[in-house]
Amino acid sequence: MISTAWIKRRLLSSAMIAAALCGVSQEALAQGASTEGENELEVITVTARRQTENLQSTPISITAFSGDRLEAQGITQVNRIQDFTPNLTFANIPSNSGIASNAAVYIRGIGQNDFAPTVEPGVGIYIDGVYLGRTAGGVFDLIDVNSVEVLRGPQGTLFGRNTIGGAINLTTVQPSDEFKLKADIKYGTDDRINVRGMVSGPIAEGIYAKVSGGLFSQDGYVNAPGLGKKLGNQDTKMIRGALRIAPIDSRFEATIAGDYTRDKSNGAPVTISGIDPTATGSFVTLQNFIASGFGNPADCLTAAAVGNTQCYNQRLYSKDSNYSTGRTFSDLELWSASLTASYDLTDEMQIKSITAIRRINGTFAQDRDGSNLPINHVYDDFTQKQFSQEFQFTGKALDDRLNWVTGLYFFKEKGKDLNSIDFLVVSAESGGYYDYKNWAAFAQLGYKLTDKLTLTGGLRYTQDRKDYLPDQFVKSTLAPFLVIPPGTRIVPLQTVKADVNKWTPMVNLSYQATRDFMLYATYSQGFKSGGYTQRIFPPEPSLPSFKPETVDSYEAGFKLMALDNRLRLNGAAFYTDYKDMQLLVADATRVGPFITNAGKARIQGFELETNFAPGDGWRLNAAVGLTDAKFKQLDAGVQGLTLDSKFVYVSKWTVSASGEKEIGLGDNGSLTPHVDWSYRSGFFTNANGINNPELYQPGYSVFNGNVRWQSDSKTFSLTFGVDNIADKKFRTFGDYQPSFGFFMQAYDRGRQYYVKAGFSL
Repeated sequence: MISTAWIKRRLLSSAMIAAALCGVSQEALAQGASTEGENELEVITVTARRQTENLQSTPISITAFSGDRLEAQGITQVNRIQDFTPNLTFANIPSNSGIASNAAVYIRGIGQNDFAPTVEPGVGIYIDGVYLGRTAGGVFDLIDVNSVEVLRGPQGTLFGRNTIGGAINLTTVQPSDEFKLKADIKYGTDDRINVRGMVSGPIAEGIYAKVSGGLFSQDGYVNAPGLGKKLGNQDTKMIRGALRIAPIDSRFEATIAGDYTRDKSNGAPVTISGIDPTATGSFVTLQNFIASGFGNPADCLTAAAVGNTQCYNQRLYSKDSNYSTGRTFSDLELWSASLTASYDLTDEMQIKSITAIRRINGTFAQDRDGSNLPINHVYDDFTQKQFSQEFQFTGKALDDRLNWVTGLYFFKEKGKDLNSIDFLVVSAESGGYYDYKNWAAFAQLGYKLTDKLTLTGGLRYTQDRKDYLPDQFVKSTLAPFLVIPPGTRIVPLQTVKADVNKWTPMVNLSYQATRDFMLYATYSQGFKSGGYTQRIFPPEPSLPSFKPETVDSYEAGFKLMALDNRLRLNGAAFYTDYKDMQLLVADATRVGPFITNAGKARIQGFELETNFAPGDGWRLNAAVGLTDAKFKQLDAGVQGLTLDSKFVYVSKWTVSASGEKEIGLGDNGSLTPHVDWSYRSGFFTNANGINNPELYQPGYSVFNGNVRWQSDSKTFSLTFGVDNIADKKFRTFGDYQPSFGFFMQAYDRGRQYYVKAGFSL
């Protein structure tokens, strides 16, 4: 076990190395390079504390990407930021449904992988200050992004709901008086065609507009001969617009924005990799019992039975084919609109309002057993409507020694997730209707005790109210194996409530030792509201529920700029007490997984990130993260877990490095080769908490590279690239449930080539 003291020693060692680097001769480091400003690292500004600040003066652990850096690193889909962000998992998994775009995000070991409305995400995703209440559709393409910030640790003071693990804060390009026109087209492996465009600029004095859009398509890579198509394809259309009103010499500014996305897919790229012969009470065993003429189910697993289409056996195992015959697809429609208005009350005080609505309509289905047999088929009819209103008051006082943020927040969402489930012996309706409301008041004040020492304190009070109406009943059963009258309620048709009131504090102390070196320490608390298990069978007297989960987080870090702003080195160490953790687990008495409060855990680790621009067009980046998570206590009744079990989807080590060099070609522009590498240590991919060796992904590396040519005016560009150069077929999703008895997995597409042509004014 790695101790907190060990982490502190490593952090101190890193700081000493950084200090030593500062003493290296500038001349030695700059040989053959100019010391002009263009060779310095770019200044990164962030809004992590609801105010625009320099990354290096923001005392929290944060990774930030500008739109230009995302382009340089070949990132066009939001989940790819996990490759370059320590201690982040941003996966796209179908969970317990057929959804093809579902964000499973974990920061420092805390997150959630189910999109069901009865459970909340553990990491908040925000676009232009608006919280996305559901993870459905959360793996999206980037068309006009200005910046992406990954805030690690609980953000329970300034951010909306359920940011117990952290937050991902995206901002889009805002229209201004500068005319911008950008477009690019990418063609690649499996007929990948990505077309993106944006135009932005003034339309009248003090009025500016922006329109952006994208078309993204690619063939699937998992054969589904029984369905006549390939799974894992993409067919996405997006459009976004914004109108900004900012009268000259006025204190008032407002932006009206809206977007629309349609994401259709043949289905998630899953395959069947095997069955568990020890799961004697599973549906697979029952099917093989029937197929063997009510004899020995093991007869279906012999070589002679491979051709028996009524047996569930090795004829179905594959990494690149799925033999489903039942309906399988994913269809999501998302749109949103927002009004952001601000008014400068004085030169040092501002009020800001963010009003937003968002809607998701989705239908998705999946033949989960990957066969011609009626073992496990699911269908979802999902809708969500959300409304949010936030008022922020920001300002400074006492000769700028005091800065403060305070505000009010309201969030409401309602909708349904109705699940038709067909198991071998039963057909039933599952799911239900939800209606949630969330109110909060927050404040954060930072005061300079001295010119170098700043104390910041924050507090948020939250009221979370949840009403859920389960509409679950039996449609039919297969006699004589199961006899339940049609119409029998699985759980009572009555509204259940999950209400909680919670205070979440934060205290931060930062010390600006020099202009370029800062130390800080933070205590913060976060929580995620409770809820219910949505997918239930067999019938129960009441809907199973779970309590809120909480964390107490302790963090210490440093931020350093050195070598005339050519070296950036940031690091943080953390320790987290995790209580009443909500976990998707298996239960031998239930069909399918359910969510429960599993117990207590502790998580400790660190992050270290560096950017280095030695000159002569070079740019080097590296990052390393450690997440050492361990269960401390498991509640009675939790099955399939021990104190030695590992967190799912969480790697202990995440490491990355990249390098590029801009080569001048005179009047012919420039050429920039770029290479990057990322590594993740081993992790379990099961959707629930079970650590099954069949679903373990060993540690792996991914290498990417591209070469970009830009014209001398930067107007035209042409990029050739290869993703996953070594063609590593690593697992991205896994599922095993004892009641079914088969292993389902998904793998990365593998090596992909592409060429992209761009135009920019």
